[in-house]
Formats: sequence, C-alpha cells, structure tokens
Amino acid sequence: MKPKKLQISDDASSQHLSVLLNASKAISEAADYATLLQALLTIIIKHAGAQRVFLLKSQGDNLILEATAQTNTNGVMVEHVHCEANWDDLPKSLISKAIQTKKLLYANVGQQSTPYDLDPYFQRFSVSTAICLPIIKQNQLIAIFYIELWEHDKLFSDEYLNVLTLLTAHAATTMEAARLQNAIDEVNQQRLKLERALRLADTSLALGEQISRTGSWRWELHNNTLVCSEEFCNILDLDPQRRTISFADFAACIHPEDKNSVLDRIRYAVQKETAINVEYRVLKADGSVLYLTGQGCPVFDSDKLVDYVGTVNDVTARRASENALRVAQDDLARVCRITTIGQLTSSIAHEINQPLMSIVANAGAGLRWLHRAEPDLQQVSASLQSIATEGQRAGQIVQSLRTLTKNTKALLSKLDIHDVLKCIVAIARREIERRNVSLELHLDAKLSQIRGDMVQLQQVMLNLVMNAIEAMSEISNRQRVLTISTFTKEDQVIFIQVEDTGPGISDEIKDHLFDAFYTTKKDGMGMGLAICHSIVEMHGGELSAVLRQPVGSIFSFAIPLVKD
Repeated sequence: MKPKKLQISDDASSQHLSVLLNASKAISEAADYATLLQALLTIIIKHAGAQRVFLLKSQGDNLILEATAQTNTNGVMVEHVHCEANWDDLPKSLISKAIQTKKLLYANVGQQSTPYDLDPYFQRFSVSTAICLPIIKQNQLIAIFYIELWEHDKLFSDEYLNVLTLLTAHAATTMEAARLQNAIDEVNQQRLKLERALRLADTSLALGEQISRTGSWRWELHNNTLVCSEEFCNILDLDPQRRTISFADFAACIHPEDKNSVLDRIRYAVQKETAINVEYRVLKADGSVLYLTGQGCPVFDSDKLVDYVGTVNDVTARRASENALRVAQDDLARVCRITTIGQLTSSIAHEINQPLMSIVANAGAGLRWLHRAEPDLQQVSASLQSIATEGQRAGQIVQSLRTLTKNTKALLSKLDIHDVLKCIVAIARREIERRNVSLELHLDAKLSQIRGDMVQLQQVMLNLVMNAIEAMSEISNRQRVLTISTFTKEDQVIFIQVEDTGPGISDEIKDHLFDAFYTTKKDGMGMGLAICHSIVEMHGGELSAVLRQPVGSIFSFAIPLVKD
C-alpha cells in the first residue's frame, strides 16, 4: 500500500504549512531531549485542539509513560513522568494494535462502529476521538503518541493527520539524535568521573607507597621487562623517571650474597606458575644495605601465564626493631635467670659445699693411709679417685651456674633432655629439702634426644620447678609433692611435666598465665612464664597449664625428638 500524499485544501494550506514550519523549527532548535519533548507535545496539543497527549515508549515487555501534556485554564501543562503505563488511564486495545502494526490508528468512539468501542477505558470515559501515532526510525519503534479529544464536534481531518505524520517523522530523527547525544553526554560524564577517580587513585597509591615504603611492579614475561612504580625505583635506587626496566637491571640491584638463591626461587615459581615470595637484601650505591620482601602473583590469559604483578616492601626498619627486640628479650631472660639463681643461693651453696667437704674428708683419709707405717696405696688411690670425682661434680655445678648467667646467643644442638632435668634437680635440691617438699622423678621416656639450647631449656625447667615449690610453700594440711616426669608419644615427641600439690590455678588467672608482666607474686616481675612460653615455642613446642586432680597444677610441654 502506497503512503498517502499530503493533500491540503487552499483554505487550510497556510495554517497547516505554518504549523509544520514552526514545529520543524522548534524541534530543530531544541537544546536537549527535555526541551524537544516540551516543544513537540505543545505543538501537537495546540494544533489539534486536543485535550490530552501521552508519549509512550516500549521497554522490553513493559510500556513506559515518558511524558504527558494536557490543557487546563492556565494553558498547556507538560509533565515528564517516566513510569510504567497504567492501563486504567489508557486504551490498551488501541495502543497494543498500534505497537503491533507500527501504523497510525484512530477511532471515532461512539460515532461509528470500531474494534475498540468495548475497551474498558472507552467504556468509562467520554472520549470523542483517539489516535495512536507510532514514531518509526529504520523500521524500529521509537515511541508512540496517544492523542485524544473529548469534544464530539471536533474530528481529525486527513490533512491534519498527514501534517502530523510528517511532523512526527521529523521528530523521530531529532528524538533519536537527542537520545544519542544524551547517551554520549552520559558516557562523557562517566569518563570524566572515571578519569578523576583514576587520578585520585594514582595519587593515593603513590602516597600510600611512599608512606609504607612499598613499591609495585608488573613483570611482562614476553619481553622480560618490569613496569615499576615511582616508589619501587626509589627503593632500589633507580631513576624514578625510568619506569620500565629490564629484569637484568632488577637482578643487578640484589645483594651479591643473596642474588643466586633469590633468582633460583623466582625461576622455580615461574616454572611452577605459582606465587613469588622472597626476602633479600639490596646493596645501594652509598654502601648501605636495605632488607626487602617481595611478593608476586601470576596473571593468566586463556590459561597461559603472561605476567606477574606484585610489590616490594622495605623492611629495614622493621628488621632493626626485631633485632633490638631480640637483644632486649635475651637480656631480660638473662636477668630472670640471675634473679632465680639469686633465690637459690642457699641451695647452690649447699650443693657446692657437699663435694668440697667430701674432697677435704677424702684428702684427710688419703694422707692418713699414706702416713701409716706401711702406706696402704690402694686406699690412697681410692681417696684420690673420690677427690677427683667430687671435684668434677663441683666443677659441673659451677659450670652450670656460669652457663645460666652468661649472656650468650641461643645455640641449638643435640642433647639429652634428661641431663637438663637432672642438672636442674641438683641445683634446686637444697631448696626442695628446705621447703619440706618430696621429690618424685619419673623419667620414663626411652627416647630423650632432642635438638635445643641447653641454657634456655634449663631456664624453663628451673622456672617451673621454683614456681611449683613456691606454690606449695603455704600448704600445711597435706603433703607437698613435686613430680617431674617424661614420656613419649608415637616416638615423635617427648613430654615433660612438672606437677605440684599446691592450690592449683584459678579461672581468673588461667587465661593470663603466660602474659608478659602478669604476676600473682608480691615481688614478681611477671616475665618468667612469658619467657618460658616463648622459649618452648622456639623449640617447636607449646607450654600449657591445667588443674591437677584432686589438687595442684600441672605444667607441661612437648619437644620433637631427634632420632639417630
């Protein structure tokens, strides 16, 4: 079916052409989409003498009411709505047919029989004439104008419909252009926002890297180059303006003593396509040394490893703090040992006095046997042997005390934990006897070889034994028993337990036993158990405390065994 040509009578020609020209000018001059709708709806409602005009858009399965225009005592009122259409306010049958056919449809309701007379909307409202005018662009439905008159003496003429068709065709192009321009403007606004956000993120990242002394990098494997942040270049003493370096340039910054091992670990990680985690030193041009940690994560494209991204962190200050803390902890541990030994002065004196008295007695006996008319050389030899044995015993006690009080670094070596326990029992024996404590030794572990530091383990045992003795000092209604026992588990670890029959551990202090500076003793520093806890952890174990049944407490720890 050919489209109708514009047929206009001479009387109406001037009016219609004027409307068309004015409308085209208003549409072309519209600055934005909202102004365009305002002009178009006003022209349509004035030219037709219509009561209401609705602009509808199809959005998926829904029909969206974009804008409305209606006449009132103040003139034409245009309102931008943009909400889902309500079929209580619109003739569904007429509009649905226009959407389906994409053709102009109109109905003279009540004046001639139409397929839309039974529409619920027309049944409720006294509408004279209604028209649905689809706006088509490249065979695509852009929008629909719904126009209605409520006065029965006004009808849409063919001339008006032709003018309206031309008008909406022009509007379709302009509306699409306005929509695209709005979309472009929104994209530009989003782009500007993203650019500002990106600049802000870059600034924040650079400031964060500078404060935390952390540099970032991306390793492009295909050309073996690193794209670096400014802080990365500052840390490695590289030119900050040169943000792309070769991997060889990076490798040249690594301390010679660390270079081979670090590069081997990096190559292994790349080969296995896993994360990179390395610690190394950097030798700067001024001779100073930085301690760094590096982390990198693999980046894949279509299951193929293409890049690594990661960070490098300057931990020189932290390493210095850790070293200072370690020295302070060692000094504090030594003070605690000396303090504990000071409490055992009488016990130590007694332990040393015993072999000295034995030496004197054996020397006197040896002299008597030697000065007899007939010297008994066998007895003299036995006396001398006893003197040597007791002298060695005294020397061992003195050596143990010197070791405990010396300021030495931890030295892990193979030793027998039973020897450590026996040494501590010998040092504390006098204190045990003075406090009327019964000692029970159950060294039942068949395997007792461990790897540890003799001095530190002696400090742990001495502290636990003295704590147990002191805990029982106020007990008078039952026997004071100190039990030291060992046993193994699956030949993997050896357990050492120190039990007492004291008052036990209350719930109030149970959770704070190993906290630094927490003590229940009147003159205590609160560091003994905290140091013991850290020493046991350093040996691969964990110090714990539980209530003993029916009375007392049990302190125990486990250390991995060393098998021959």
